[in-house]
Amino acid sequence: MQSASNNKTTGLWQLSWPIGIELLLQFLMGTLDTMMVSRLGDQAVSGVGVANQIIQTAMTLFTVINAGAGAILARMWGAGEWEKARKTAAIAIKINLAFGLAGGLFFVFASGPVLRLMGIPAAVSPYAGSYLTFVGGGMAAVTLQLVINALIRNTGNTKGPMLITLGMNLLHLGLNYGLIFGRGPFPALGVEGTAISTVVSRLAALVFALQLLWKTFTPRMQRSDWRGMDRGLLKEILGIGLPVSVTAMSWGFSQIVLLSILSSMGPDTLASYTYVQTVEQFPWMLSSAIGSALAIQIGHAYGAGRHDLVYKGPVKAIAIGTALALATSTGLWIAGRPVLRAFISSPDILDLSVPLLAVCILWQALRVNAFCLSGSLNIIGEARPVAVLTVIGMWLISTGGAYLLGVSAGWGVAGVLAAMILDEAVRGAYFAHRWRRRRPTEIHAAAAARG
Repeated sequence: MQSASNNKTTGLWQLSWPIGIELLLQFLMGTLDTMMVSRLGDQAVSGVGVANQIIQTAMTLFTVINAGAGAILARMWGAGEWEKARKTAAIAIKINLAFGLAGGLFFVFASGPVLRLMGIPAAVSPYAGSYLTFVGGGMAAVTLQLVINALIRNTGNTKGPMLITLGMNLLHLGLNYGLIFGRGPFPALGVEGTAISTVVSRLAALVFALQLLWKTFTPRMQRSDWRGMDRGLLKEILGIGLPVSVTAMSWGFSQIVLLSILSSMGPDTLASYTYVQTVEQFPWMLSSAIGSALAIQIGHAYGAGRHDLVYKGPVKAIAIGTALALATSTGLWIAGRPVLRAFISSPDILDLSVPLLAVCILWQALRVNAFCLSGSLNIIGEARPVAVLTVIGMWLISTGGAYLLGVSAGWGVAGVLAAMILDEAVRGAYFAHRWRRRRPTEIHAAAAARG
Protein backbone atom coordinates (compact mmCIF):
# COMPACT_ATOMS: atom_id res chain seq x y z
CA MET A 1 0.00 0.00 0.00
CA GLN A 2 2.58 2.55 1.15
CA SER A 3 4.80 2.86 -1.87
CA ALA A 4 4.12 6.49 -2.70
CA SER A 5 7.32 7.69 -1.07
CA ASN A 6 9.58 6.01 -3.61
CA ASN A 7 10.54 7.53 -6.95
CA LYS A 8 7.65 5.94 -8.81
CA THR A 9 4.36 7.74 -9.13
CA THR A 10 1.00 6.15 -9.80
CA GLY A 11 -0.03 6.68 -13.42
CA LEU A 12 -2.71 9.19 -14.31
CA TRP A 13 -4.83 6.58 -16.10
CA GLN A 14 -4.52 4.14 -13.19
CA LEU A 15 -5.83 6.81 -10.82
CA SER A 16 -8.44 8.39 -13.05
CA TRP A 17 -10.47 5.54 -14.55
CA PRO A 18 -11.94 4.35 -11.23
CA ILE A 19 -12.82 7.96 -10.34
CA GLY A 20 -14.55 8.35 -13.71
CA ILE A 21 -16.55 5.17 -13.22
CA GLU A 22 -17.48 6.24 -9.69
CA LEU A 23 -18.76 9.61 -10.95
CA LEU A 24 -20.66 7.91 -13.76
CA LEU A 25 -22.23 5.47 -11.29
CA GLN A 26 -23.37 8.32 -9.09
CA PHE A 27 -24.91 10.09 -12.08
CA LEU A 28 -26.71 7.00 -13.39
CA MET A 29 -27.92 5.88 -9.98
CA GLY A 30 -29.17 9.37 -9.21
CA THR A 31 -31.14 9.36 -12.45
CA LEU A 32 -32.66 5.95 -11.68
CA ASP A 33 -33.44 7.08 -8.15
CA THR A 34 -35.33 10.10 -9.50
CA MET A 35 -37.24 7.88 -11.93
CA MET A 36 -38.39 5.63 -9.07
CA VAL A 37 -39.54 8.57 -6.93
CA SER A 38 -41.29 10.13 -9.95
CA ARG A 39 -43.82 7.27 -9.84
CA LEU A 40 -45.09 8.81 -6.60
CA GLY A 41 -45.91 12.08 -8.38
CA ASP A 42 -44.36 15.43 -9.27
CA GLN A 43 -44.74 16.76 -5.72
CA ALA A 44 -42.70 13.83 -4.38
CA VAL A 45 -39.89 14.49 -6.88
CA SER A 46 -39.92 18.19 -6.02
CA GLY A 47 -39.87 17.43 -2.29
CA VAL A 48 -36.88 15.10 -2.56
CA GLY A 49 -35.13 17.61 -4.84
CA VAL A 50 -35.66 20.48 -2.39
CA ALA A 51 -34.48 18.37 0.57
CA ASN A 52 -31.38 17.21 -1.30
CA GLN A 53 -30.52 20.81 -2.23
CA ILE A 54 -30.74 21.83 1.44
CA ILE A 55 -28.55 18.88 2.50
CA GLN A 56 -25.99 19.59 -0.23
CA THR A 57 -25.85 23.25 0.81
CA ALA A 58 -25.30 22.27 4.45
CA MET A 59 -22.55 19.88 3.43
CA THR A 60 -20.50 22.67 1.81
CA LEU A 61 -19.45 23.45 5.39
CA PHE A 62 -17.53 20.17 5.42
CA THR A 63 -15.47 21.32 2.43
CA VAL A 64 -13.31 23.30 4.87
CA ILE A 65 -11.93 20.10 6.40
CA ASN A 66 -12.38 17.55 3.64
CA ALA A 67 -10.66 19.44 0.82
CA GLY A 68 -7.72 20.38 3.02
CA ALA A 69 -7.42 16.96 4.67
CA GLY A 70 -7.37 15.18 1.32
CA ALA A 71 -4.61 17.41 -0.03
CA ILE A 72 -2.49 17.17 3.13
CA LEU A 73 -2.93 13.39 3.32
CA ALA A 74 -1.73 13.08 -0.30
CA ARG A 75 1.34 15.16 0.58
CA MET A 76 2.15 13.11 3.70
CA TRP A 77 1.61 9.88 1.79
CA GLY A 78 4.05 10.99 -0.87
CA ALA A 79 6.59 12.00 1.79
CA GLY A 80 6.24 8.67 3.60
CA GLU A 81 5.21 10.46 6.80
CA TRP A 82 2.77 7.78 7.91
CA GLU A 83 2.15 9.12 11.41
CA LYS A 84 1.14 12.53 10.08
CA ALA A 85 -0.98 10.85 7.41
CA ARG A 86 -2.84 8.86 10.09
CA LYS A 87 -3.32 11.97 12.24
CA THR A 88 -4.62 13.91 9.24
CA ALA A 89 -7.21 11.20 8.61
CA ALA A 90 -8.15 11.18 12.31
CA ILE A 91 -8.65 14.96 12.34
CA ALA A 92 -10.95 14.79 9.31
CA ILE A 93 -12.98 11.92 10.75
CA LYS A 94 -13.39 13.51 14.20
CA ILE A 95 -14.53 16.86 12.83
CA ASN A 96 -16.90 15.25 10.33
CA LEU A 97 -18.38 13.09 13.08
CA ALA A 98 -18.88 16.07 15.42
CA PHE A 99 -20.45 18.33 12.80
CA GLY A 100 -22.40 15.44 11.28
CA LEU A 101 -24.04 14.63 14.60
CA ALA A 102 -24.80 18.30 15.26
CA GLY A 103 -26.25 18.71 11.76
CA GLY A 104 -28.31 15.55 12.19
CA LEU A 105 -29.88 16.84 15.39
CA PHE A 106 -30.63 20.15 13.69
CA PHE A 107 -32.49 18.50 10.80
CA VAL A 108 -34.40 16.13 13.10
CA PHE A 109 -35.85 19.03 15.08
CA ALA A 110 -35.78 21.94 12.60
CA SER A 111 -36.73 20.50 9.19
CA GLY A 112 -40.25 21.93 9.39
CA PRO A 113 -39.22 25.50 10.29
CA VAL A 114 -36.50 25.47 7.59
CA LEU A 115 -39.01 24.50 4.89
CA ARG A 116 -41.55 27.07 6.11
CA LEU A 117 -38.86 29.75 6.07
CA MET A 118 -38.09 28.85 2.44
CA GLY A 119 -41.77 29.13 1.52
CA ILE A 120 -41.99 25.59 0.13
CA PRO A 121 -45.52 24.94 -1.29
CA ALA A 122 -47.88 23.04 0.99
CA ALA A 123 -48.25 20.18 -1.50
CA VAL A 124 -44.47 19.64 -1.57
CA SER A 125 -43.60 20.34 2.07
CA PRO A 126 -44.68 16.97 3.59
CA TYR A 127 -42.47 15.03 1.14
CA ALA A 128 -39.53 17.39 1.65
CA GLY A 129 -39.94 17.35 5.43
CA SER A 130 -40.06 13.56 5.65
CA TYR A 131 -36.97 13.10 3.48
CA LEU A 132 -35.04 15.93 5.16
CA THR A 133 -35.73 14.55 8.64
CA PHE A 134 -34.52 11.04 7.81
CA VAL A 135 -31.54 11.79 5.52
CA GLY A 136 -30.57 15.01 7.28
CA GLY A 137 -30.84 13.20 10.61
CA GLY A 138 -28.35 10.63 9.31
CA MET A 139 -25.93 13.30 8.12
CA ALA A 140 -23.07 11.86 10.20
CA ALA A 141 -23.20 8.61 8.19
CA VAL A 142 -23.36 10.52 4.90
CA THR A 143 -20.44 12.83 5.67
CA LEU A 144 -18.24 10.15 7.21
CA GLN A 145 -18.69 7.82 4.24
CA LEU A 146 -17.81 10.62 1.82
CA VAL A 147 -14.74 11.84 3.69
CA ILE A 148 -13.33 8.33 4.32
CA ASN A 149 -13.73 7.47 0.63
CA ALA A 150 -11.91 10.71 -0.21
CA LEU A 151 -9.09 9.94 2.24
CA ILE A 152 -8.61 6.47 0.77
CA ARG A 153 -8.64 7.93 -2.73
CA ASN A 154 -5.85 10.37 -1.81
CA THR A 155 -3.57 7.51 -0.81
CA GLY A 156 -3.70 6.45 -4.47
CA ASN A 157 -6.28 3.69 -4.03
CA THR A 158 -9.11 4.86 -6.28
CA LYS A 159 -10.47 1.37 -7.04
CA GLY A 160 -11.58 0.71 -3.45
CA PRO A 161 -13.90 3.74 -3.20
CA MET A 162 -15.27 2.92 -6.66
CA LEU A 163 -16.24 -0.61 -5.59
CA ILE A 164 -17.73 0.67 -2.33
CA THR A 165 -19.79 3.21 -4.29
CA LEU A 166 -20.97 0.51 -6.69
CA GLY A 167 -22.12 -1.73 -3.84
CA MET A 168 -23.77 1.18 -2.03
CA ASN A 169 -25.75 2.25 -5.09
CA LEU A 170 -26.90 -1.28 -5.90
CA LEU A 171 -28.08 -1.73 -2.30
CA HIS A 172 -29.80 1.65 -2.44
CA LEU A 173 -31.70 0.78 -5.63
CA GLY A 174 -32.76 -2.61 -4.24
CA LEU A 175 -33.99 -1.08 -0.99
CA ASN A 176 -35.69 1.71 -2.93
CA TYR A 177 -37.67 -0.80 -4.96
CA GLY A 178 -38.80 -2.60 -1.83
CA LEU A 179 -39.39 0.33 0.52
CA ILE A 180 -40.97 2.80 -1.91
CA PHE A 181 -43.45 0.41 -3.51
CA GLY A 182 -43.78 -2.29 -0.83
CA ARG A 183 -42.20 -5.17 -2.73
CA GLY A 184 -41.23 -8.45 -1.04
CA PRO A 185 -41.11 -8.31 2.76
CA PHE A 186 -40.99 -4.49 2.85
CA PRO A 187 -43.87 -2.10 3.57
CA ALA A 188 -44.75 0.62 1.03
CA LEU A 189 -43.32 3.78 2.62
CA GLY A 190 -43.11 6.12 -0.37
CA VAL A 191 -40.66 8.99 0.09
CA GLU A 192 -39.82 7.83 3.61
CA GLY A 193 -38.74 4.55 2.02
CA THR A 194 -36.17 6.18 -0.25
CA ALA A 195 -34.91 8.24 2.70
CA ILE A 196 -34.42 5.12 4.83
CA SER A 197 -32.79 3.39 1.85
CA THR A 198 -30.34 6.29 1.47
CA VAL A 199 -29.25 6.22 5.13
CA VAL A 200 -29.01 2.39 5.34
CA SER A 201 -26.94 2.13 2.15
CA ARG A 202 -24.63 4.92 3.36
CA LEU A 203 -24.17 3.15 6.70
CA ALA A 204 -23.29 -0.11 4.93
CA ALA A 205 -20.80 1.73 2.71
CA LEU A 206 -19.34 3.42 5.79
CA VAL A 207 -18.61 0.06 7.41
CA PHE A 208 -16.68 -1.13 4.35
CA ALA A 209 -14.90 2.24 3.97
CA LEU A 210 -13.74 2.13 7.61
CA GLN A 211 -12.39 -1.39 7.11
CA LEU A 212 -10.52 -0.34 3.98
CA LEU A 213 -9.09 2.76 5.65
CA TRP A 214 -7.92 0.63 8.59
CA LYS A 215 -6.10 -1.74 6.23
CA THR A 216 -4.60 1.14 4.25
CA PHE A 217 -2.26 2.27 7.02
CA THR A 218 0.79 0.24 7.99
CA PRO A 219 1.38 0.52 10.90
CA ARG A 220 -2.32 0.63 11.75
CA MET A 221 -4.01 3.65 13.29
CA GLN A 222 -3.27 3.92 17.01
CA ARG A 223 -4.97 5.48 20.02
CA SER A 224 -2.45 8.32 20.01
CA ASP A 225 -3.65 9.34 16.53
CA TRP A 226 -7.08 10.12 17.98
CA ARG A 227 -5.92 12.08 21.04
CA GLY A 228 -6.08 15.85 20.90
CA MET A 229 -5.75 17.87 17.71
CA ASP A 230 -2.40 18.44 16.01
CA ARG A 231 -2.45 22.23 15.61
CA GLY A 232 0.22 22.26 12.93
CA LEU A 233 -1.67 19.79 10.76
CA LEU A 234 -4.98 21.54 11.43
CA LYS A 235 -3.44 24.84 10.29
CA GLU A 236 -2.24 23.22 7.06
CA ILE A 237 -5.65 21.63 6.47
CA LEU A 238 -7.45 24.94 7.00
CA GLY A 239 -4.91 26.75 4.80
CA ILE A 240 -6.23 24.77 1.83
CA GLY A 241 -9.74 23.96 3.04
CA LEU A 242 -10.92 27.49 3.94
CA PRO A 243 -10.30 29.04 0.49
CA VAL A 244 -11.82 25.99 -1.23
CA SER A 245 -14.85 26.18 1.06
CA VAL A 246 -15.35 29.89 0.39
CA THR A 247 -15.21 29.14 -3.33
CA ALA A 248 -17.76 26.32 -3.01
CA MET A 249 -20.22 28.44 -1.01
CA SER A 250 -19.79 31.40 -3.33
CA TRP A 251 -20.44 29.15 -6.32
CA GLY A 252 -23.68 27.90 -4.73
CA PHE A 253 -24.99 31.44 -4.26
CA SER A 254 -23.86 32.52 -7.73
CA GLN A 255 -25.81 29.62 -9.24
CA ILE A 256 -28.97 30.82 -7.50
CA VAL A 257 -28.48 34.29 -9.01
CA LEU A 258 -27.68 32.76 -12.41
CA LEU A 259 -30.89 30.72 -12.33
CA SER A 260 -32.80 33.89 -11.45
CA ILE A 261 -31.31 35.60 -14.52
CA LEU A 262 -32.29 32.66 -16.70
CA SER A 263 -35.79 32.58 -15.18
CA SER A 264 -36.25 36.22 -16.20
CA MET A 265 -35.73 35.15 -19.83
CA GLY A 266 -38.76 32.86 -19.73
CA PRO A 267 -39.56 29.23 -18.93
CA ASP A 268 -38.33 27.87 -22.27
CA THR A 269 -34.90 29.44 -21.80
CA LEU A 270 -34.61 28.09 -18.26
CA ALA A 271 -35.71 24.63 -19.37
CA SER A 272 -33.26 24.65 -22.27
CA TYR A 273 -30.34 25.58 -20.00
CA THR A 274 -31.34 22.89 -17.50
CA TYR A 275 -31.48 20.15 -20.12
CA VAL A 276 -28.20 21.18 -21.75
CA GLN A 277 -26.47 21.25 -18.36
CA THR A 278 -27.83 17.77 -17.64
CA VAL A 279 -26.40 16.12 -20.76
CA GLU A 280 -23.15 18.09 -20.49
CA GLN A 281 -22.47 16.39 -17.16
CA PHE A 282 -21.10 13.40 -19.08
CA PRO A 283 -18.05 15.09 -20.69
CA TRP A 284 -17.46 16.98 -17.47
CA MET A 285 -17.35 13.75 -15.45
CA LEU A 286 -14.49 12.47 -17.62
CA SER A 287 -12.57 15.73 -17.32
CA SER A 288 -13.24 15.88 -13.58
CA ALA A 289 -11.84 12.36 -13.15
CA ILE A 290 -8.61 13.44 -14.87
CA GLY A 291 -8.37 16.58 -12.73
CA SER A 292 -9.02 14.70 -9.49
CA ALA A 293 -6.42 12.07 -10.38
CA LEU A 294 -3.94 14.84 -11.18
CA ALA A 295 -4.45 16.40 -7.72
CA ILE A 296 -3.61 13.06 -6.07
CA GLN A 297 -0.56 12.60 -8.31
CA ILE A 298 0.66 16.16 -7.62
CA GLY A 299 0.17 15.68 -3.87
CA HIS A 300 2.24 12.48 -3.83
CA ALA A 301 5.03 13.98 -5.95
CA TYR A 302 5.08 17.19 -3.90
CA GLY A 303 5.31 15.29 -0.63
CA ALA A 304 8.08 13.08 -2.04
CA GLY A 305 10.07 16.14 -3.12
CA ARG A 306 9.73 15.29 -6.82
CA HIS A 307 9.25 18.92 -7.80
CA ASP A 308 10.20 18.30 -11.42
CA LEU A 309 7.20 15.92 -11.67
CA VAL A 310 5.00 18.42 -9.85
CA TYR A 311 5.79 21.14 -12.40
CA LYS A 312 5.33 18.91 -15.47
CA GLY A 313 2.28 17.03 -14.14
CA PRO A 314 -0.55 19.29 -15.37
CA VAL A 315 0.69 19.31 -18.98
CA LYS A 316 -0.19 15.68 -19.68
CA ALA A 317 -3.42 15.81 -17.69
CA ILE A 318 -4.65 18.93 -19.48
CA ALA A 319 -3.81 17.43 -22.87
CA ILE A 320 -5.69 14.19 -22.11
CA GLY A 321 -8.61 15.96 -20.42
CA THR A 322 -9.01 18.48 -23.22
CA ALA A 323 -8.97 15.74 -25.86
CA LEU A 324 -11.65 13.81 -23.95
CA ALA A 325 -13.74 16.95 -23.46
CA LEU A 326 -13.54 17.87 -27.14
CA ALA A 327 -14.34 14.33 -28.30
CA THR A 328 -17.31 13.75 -25.98
CA SER A 329 -18.83 17.24 -26.27
CA THR A 330 -18.49 17.11 -30.06
CA GLY A 331 -20.15 13.69 -30.06
CA LEU A 332 -23.01 15.10 -27.97
CA TRP A 333 -23.45 17.94 -30.45
CA ILE A 334 -23.51 15.58 -33.43
CA ALA A 335 -26.04 13.30 -31.71
CA GLY A 336 -27.69 16.23 -29.96
CA ARG A 337 -31.22 16.02 -31.29
CA PRO A 338 -31.88 12.32 -30.51
CA VAL A 339 -30.07 12.64 -27.15
CA LEU A 340 -32.07 15.66 -26.05
CA ARG A 341 -35.30 14.19 -27.38
CA ALA A 342 -35.03 11.61 -24.57
CA PHE A 343 -35.51 14.48 -22.10
CA ILE A 344 -37.40 17.14 -24.06
CA SER A 345 -40.93 16.84 -25.45
CA SER A 346 -41.37 20.46 -26.57
CA PRO A 347 -40.16 21.11 -30.19
CA ASP A 348 -39.44 24.78 -29.34
CA ILE A 349 -37.20 23.90 -26.40
CA LEU A 350 -35.49 21.21 -28.47
CA ASP A 351 -34.74 23.68 -31.28
CA LEU A 352 -33.38 26.15 -28.74
CA SER A 353 -31.19 23.56 -27.01
CA VAL A 354 -29.45 21.74 -29.89
CA PRO A 355 -27.31 24.73 -31.08
CA LEU A 356 -26.15 25.31 -27.51
CA LEU A 357 -24.37 21.96 -27.56
CA ALA A 358 -22.00 23.41 -30.19
CA VAL A 359 -21.16 26.32 -27.85
CA CYS A 360 -20.49 23.84 -25.06
CA ILE A 361 -17.62 22.25 -27.02
CA LEU A 362 -15.41 25.28 -26.33
CA TRP A 363 -16.76 25.64 -22.78
CA GLN A 364 -15.91 22.05 -21.83
CA ALA A 365 -12.40 22.29 -23.29
CA LEU A 366 -11.61 25.47 -21.32
CA ARG A 367 -13.00 24.01 -18.09
CA VAL A 368 -10.34 21.30 -18.13
CA ASN A 369 -7.46 23.79 -18.09
CA ALA A 370 -8.86 25.85 -15.22
CA PHE A 371 -9.88 22.81 -13.16
CA CYS A 372 -6.57 20.96 -13.46
CA LEU A 373 -4.42 24.03 -12.76
CA SER A 374 -6.53 25.27 -9.83
CA GLY A 375 -6.33 21.86 -8.16
CA SER A 376 -2.57 21.69 -8.69
CA LEU A 377 -2.06 25.21 -7.33
CA ASN A 378 -4.11 24.34 -4.26
CA ILE A 379 -1.84 21.39 -3.52
CA ILE A 380 1.37 23.45 -3.58
CA GLY A 381 -0.03 26.15 -1.29
CA GLU A 382 -1.64 28.60 -3.73
CA ALA A 383 -5.22 28.03 -2.55
CA ARG A 384 -5.84 31.64 -1.51
CA PRO A 385 -5.08 33.38 -4.85
CA VAL A 386 -6.97 30.61 -6.67
CA ALA A 387 -10.03 31.24 -4.47
CA VAL A 388 -9.84 35.03 -4.87
CA LEU A 389 -9.77 34.93 -8.67
CA THR A 390 -12.38 32.17 -8.84
CA VAL A 391 -14.84 34.13 -6.71
CA ILE A 392 -14.18 37.32 -8.71
CA GLY A 393 -14.60 35.42 -11.97
CA MET A 394 -17.83 33.66 -11.02
CA TRP A 395 -19.49 36.91 -9.92
CA LEU A 396 -18.00 39.59 -12.15
CA ILE A 397 -17.47 37.67 -15.39
CA SER A 398 -19.77 34.63 -15.26
CA THR A 399 -22.81 35.98 -13.37
CA GLY A 400 -22.39 39.64 -14.33
CA GLY A 401 -21.58 38.71 -17.92
CA ALA A 402 -24.64 36.44 -18.04
CA TYR A 403 -26.84 39.44 -17.29
CA LEU A 404 -25.05 41.78 -19.71
CA LEU A 405 -24.88 39.33 -22.62
CA GLY A 406 -27.98 37.27 -21.90
CA VAL A 407 -30.44 39.97 -20.84
CA SER A 408 -29.08 43.40 -21.82
CA ALA A 409 -27.60 42.31 -25.16
CA GLY A 410 -30.52 39.96 -25.79
CA TRP A 411 -28.42 36.87 -26.55
CA GLY A 412 -30.48 34.71 -24.22
CA VAL A 413 -29.02 31.45 -22.95
CA ALA A 414 -26.24 31.65 -25.57
CA GLY A 415 -25.10 34.86 -23.86
CA VAL A 416 -25.07 33.08 -20.50
CA LEU A 417 -22.84 30.35 -21.92
CA ALA A 418 -20.60 32.97 -23.58
CA ALA A 419 -20.05 34.61 -20.19
CA MET A 420 -19.19 31.24 -18.65
CA ILE A 421 -16.70 30.58 -21.47
CA LEU A 422 -15.06 33.96 -20.90
CA ASP A 423 -14.79 33.23 -17.17
CA GLU A 424 -13.09 29.87 -17.79
CA ALA A 425 -10.69 31.44 -20.34
CA VAL A 426 -9.64 34.28 -18.00
CA ARG A 427 -9.16 32.04 -14.98
CA GLY A 428 -7.35 29.38 -17.00
CA ALA A 429 -4.95 31.95 -18.42
CA TYR A 430 -4.25 33.39 -14.97
CA PHE A 431 -3.70 29.98 -13.40
CA ALA A 432 -1.36 29.01 -16.26
CA HIS A 433 0.60 32.22 -15.66
CA ARG A 434 0.96 31.45 -11.94
CA TRP A 435 1.95 27.87 -12.67
CA ARG A 436 4.64 28.89 -15.20
CA ARG A 437 6.13 31.14 -12.52
CA ARG A 438 6.40 28.19 -10.13
CA ARG A 439 9.44 26.52 -11.66
CA PRO A 440 10.79 23.41 -9.86
CA THR A 441 13.26 25.58 -7.93
CA GLU A 442 10.50 27.92 -6.71
CA ILE A 443 8.26 24.96 -5.80
CA HIS A 444 11.16 23.44 -3.85
CA ALA A 445 11.83 26.73 -2.03
CA ALA A 446 8.16 27.14 -1.13
CA ALA A 447 8.01 23.56 0.16
CA ALA A 448 11.13 24.10 2.26
CA ALA A 449 9.67 27.29 3.73
CA ARG A 450 6.56 25.42 4.81
CA GLY A 451 8.47 22.34 5.89
